[in-house]
Amino acid sequence: MTTVTLNTEQLLYQASERVGLTDYGDLPFREGIDVLLWSLQHESGNPPERVAQIAASLVLPALVKRLRLVDDRKRYPEIAAQAVRAPIVITGLPRTGSTHLQALLATRPGARSPAEWEMRLPSPPPEAATAATDPRIAEVQRSIDERPGAARLQSIHPYGARRPEQCLGLIDWSFANQTYLAYQRIPSYYEWYLDADQRVVYEHHKRFLQHLQFRNPGEWVLKWPKHLFGLDALLEAYPDARIVWTHRDPARVVPSAVSFVGTLRSMNSPVFDPRRFGAEWSALEEMGLHRGLEVRDRVGDDRFLDVQYNDLITDPVAAVSRIYEHFGLPVDDETIRRVGDFQEENPQGKHGAHDYTPEQFGFEPERVRRRFAAYTQRFGIERDRLR
Repeated sequence: MTTVTLNTEQLLYQASERVGLTDYGDLPFREGIDVLLWSLQHESGNPPERVAQIAASLVLPALVKRLRLVDDRKRYPEIAAQAVRAPIVITGLPRTGSTHLQALLATRPGARSPAEWEMRLPSPPPEAATAATDPRIAEVQRSIDERPGAARLQSIHPYGARRPEQCLGLIDWSFANQTYLAYQRIPSYYEWYLDADQRVVYEHHKRFLQHLQFRNPGEWVLKWPKHLFGLDALLEAYPDARIVWTHRDPARVVPSAVSFVGTLRSMNSPVFDPRRFGAEWSALEEMGLHRGLEVRDRVGDDRFLDVQYNDLITDPVAAVSRIYEHFGLPVDDETIRRVGDFQEENPQGKHGAHDYTPEQFGFEPERVRRRFAAYTQRFGIERDRLR
């Protein structure tokens, strides 16, 4: 059997050789890589050669991005002086309409959401004048289109180089990265991730936003379900953040989320059992929910605006207007027109149906509802009106 030696130092060296830079910055990040590599080698079920390929695909791009972000920050000291003010941050359990809501809110004149292309290839800092024509857009779109299973994934979670995207791409260079858990069975990294210092994660997050707004400012509209895991750290980094919490029937949310992430796991891991994975991932989502609720109980409901999935899907214009009015933002005819245009151009199911059954992953809808009953009752969450 061929032995493949793999360690953090090798990956750091390879990334530095690729871009000719050596400064990885002052924020801690190496422990996450160390744990990830150990877990991949000893727990993932992949042969050594495959582990090396996985590590290179997951870690090297983020290391290269890190080197360039650090270098840009030294070349342009103005980046560090950028003030990130009062971002709108959408969170809540996944599959609650948050992706669609972010895109709708991002249509408002002056709004700014991070696009997939600029989170993947942020250096040099993007500019407002070329936000729609930068050659990096085409490069990232090709990568998206060539991804194995692209059409299937698109039907579950619409994405593209220029679409607003969730905050994962703002923190992946911290290597406290929940997506690793989606791709592979890595229990030790799972445990490490749950205890990672979220204050460090959100310092990475904030520095990336400073980078992106340096030459292309705007009023941030952000989104990520996993903000629930670090809600206290997020509020520490952005004390004036305006939090929108989306809600939907857990009996729909949990199987849908497990199906989406299970698609990624089944495509990448040699160890995949749908029912075992269903138990694993639903527990992770439930833990995130309880962490978020614990922070909310501590800081008070006044910091949050709750949005029901049913209201968003039934009347998106009214839902968006309510959010803007709640936060004291103007709602004019142009804002309403843009929301309506986006809704018309992006109807539900535009890229195909997300086909799955809860039973595939060992779920019985009524048992899921009982499991989440306290949460459902607290926020008056109803079953989906539209199927």
